[in-house]
Formats: sequence, structure tokens, C-alpha cells
Amino acid sequence: MDSWREYDEMYYEKRKKIIILTGIVVVVAVEQYKKLFIRKQPYRGESLRGFIETERIISVSNRTCRSIIRMSRKTFFSLCQLMQESDFLRDSPTVRVEEQLVMFLQTIGHNLKNRKAVHDFGHSGETVSRYFNLVLGAVIKLYPILLKPLCTTTHERISSNCRSFYPYFKDCIGAIDGSHVPAWVPLDQHCRFRDRHGEISQNILAACDFNMKFTYILSGCEGSASDSRILEDALHRDGEGWILVPQGKFYLDDAGFANQKGFMRPYRNVCYHLKEWRNSNQSPTNKKELFNLRHSKLRNVIERAFRLLKSKFTILKSQVEYPYKTQTRIVLACVLIHNHILTQNSAQEEEDFIADEEAEATTNGQTTQEETNMVVDSDASDGDCDGEDFRMRTGNNSGMNWLT
Repeated sequence: MDSWREYDEMYYEKRKKIIILTGIVVVVAVEQYKKLFIRKQPYRGESLRGFIETERIISVSNRTCRSIIRMSRKTFFSLCQLMQESDFLRDSPTVRVEEQLVMFLQTIGHNLKNRKAVHDFGHSGETVSRYFNLVLGAVIKLYPILLKPLCTTTHERISSNCRSFYPYFKDCIGAIDGSHVPAWVPLDQHCRFRDRHGEISQNILAACDFNMKFTYILSGCEGSASDSRILEDALHRDGEGWILVPQGKFYLDDAGFANQKGFMRPYRNVCYHLKEWRNSNQSPTNKKELFNLRHSKLRNVIERAFRLLKSKFTILKSQVEYPYKTQTRIVLACVLIHNHILTQNSAQEEEDFIADEEAEATTNGQTTQEETNMVVDSDASDGDCDGEDFRMRTGNNSGMNWLT
């Protein structure tokens, strides 16, 4: 009997200690919750700081607007209107749509850190992060609007140049290529994402038309994957990510891709890139060299599009510490905003601004690590050979029907 009484006392004493410890834990947890979420210290030293900073950026001049958020004032306000009309973004009690977009565009345009946006706009880190993801999702919803279906009519650049391009490239609808973007992934995945240069990256496949607007984008592939392998995957996908090539039309691609229906690559082991022709200061001597030169002049548009995209949005040049899914969404968002910019301004105008910006940085001793050899896109005379050499390539007089 005494042993049972001792056992009961020990049992109840143990339960009493457990209840007391549980109560202490609950009290501490409640106090921490109140401190973090109920009695938070305000981050806003000035209640209108975010509003004032936004107005300083978008209301001063086009140059200021372009430098900070990478687009003109007209383009910015049209994007705001598009977001609000589509009901993808709304004003909140403390943050207007304009301020949400400015924080997002400044982040992707300059790879801005969260703490810097906290300081500039006077919001908490959680608020800045929340609105970044909110705007990112809203931009991606614009996919059907800004990544429009291909135009199958012959582009003016081809139809207006009967000496070099028409009718030999009359069925060409654009150019396609891959490009690497630095990626931030766990250590155990580095082998999959290590590209041929030894960098950790994702390989994106994109196509654009001759106005430098992207018409197709597939992001998220491992850096170790080759361009031809990604294209093969894109051709056999079901649903999202599937690439469509209209019947009888084709893209221009480089020697890294297979020469197949719907895609035309240059001759291998023949002088191809425009800088090779400039350096040699020679004219084509046979039909293969002539074809490669004209092919290069047209396909060069995808190189210019990638260069403009990465020059505007420097977040695409850095390993950003976001979840990998967010990194792939950022690439897509940058492409969509690039397309929106080109609906308001010409590609030449945007390239001129980037060139002026780089020249100013060089003058001020702030030269970056970007490529300095901007590819020249010229329709100048390319030799004495005529269109008959192209007919030898195609086998008939009607253009590139050999693809089909």
C-alpha cells in the first residue's frame, strides 16, 4: 500500500512539473508573438517616405526614370494602367500601385537588396518582400498579353531587302538561341547546374522576332543542358513550355542546334560571325560564306535582344538568393517587361540609351564587366555574289522550301 502511495505522489509530482513547464513555454511564446506581430516597432520614420521616394523617381524626368526603374515615364504609367485595368494590382491602405511597381522594378533593374529598399521606402523587410512577390506574380499574369503569338507575315526588314534577304528568307519568323543566367541552388545540385564555363547557371531558351520582342521563353533548365537538348524537349512538351512553329515557317539558329524542320542553322566550319568578317576585312568567296554572312546578319537580332535584356535588368547577371522557382519567375518577368517597353519605344531607342549609359560609366571610371563588343547589325553590301547562290542552297527558286 505504501509503495502505491509513493508511486502516485511521484506521478502527480511529475505531471505538476510538466504542466508548469508547459505554462512557462506558452507564456514566453505569447510574449514573443506580441513583440513581433502585435507590438511591432514602426519602421517608418516618415509616414510618407515611400510616397515621396516614388514621386522623386517617376515625376522628375525620363532620364531619372530610365536610370532607376529602367523604363521611361510613359512606359511606366502605361504599365500601371495595364495592371490596374487587369485587376492584377490594387492600391493598399499604405502602398499605392505606383510604389509597389517602383520597388519591384528597382530591385530587378539593379539587383537591389531587401535592406536597401527598406531604407529607401521606409517599409519593413517583410512588407518589401511581400510586395515584391505580389508584383512578380502580377507581371507573370500578363504573359498572354505581352508574349503574343507569332506574326507569320514576312517582316519588313526581309521584304525590303531584295538583294540580301528576299525571297530567300521570306518564311523566316525570327531567331532562337539559349543564354545562361547565374543561378543560386543547393550545393548538392551544383553538378547539374554547372555550365561549360564552370559557372552555376540556368540555361534559358528564347525566340524573338525582328523587332527584338521575345515570342517564346523557357526558363529553369539546368546550366549543364545544351541548347539543342532544351529545344528538343520544348518541341515535345505538352502544354506549358511547348514551342510552336507555324507550317512552312522557320527560325534561324546557330551551329549548336540541329538542322531540322522549322529551324535553319548556318554551314559548319565556315566563317560565320559578323566580327569574323570585320576582323578579316574580306568579302564572301563562295555560296556557303555568302549564306552564312546573311544568316548571321538576321540571326544577330537574338543576340541584341539578350544583350538589351541583361543590360536593363542586372539581376539577370547575379546569383540572387531566392528560391529557384522564384529565380525562374524573375527571368520570365524581365522578358515580359522588356516586351512591354518595346511596345512603347523602339528597340533602337532603348539600345541608344544603354550605349549612352555605358559610355558615361566608362568616362566616370565605372566600367562594368559587360561585353564590350556590341554586335553590329548592318544590312550593308555583303559581297558580289547574287541570289543564284541561294537557289543552289535551296534547290529551287521559291525560297527556303527545302525545310518542309
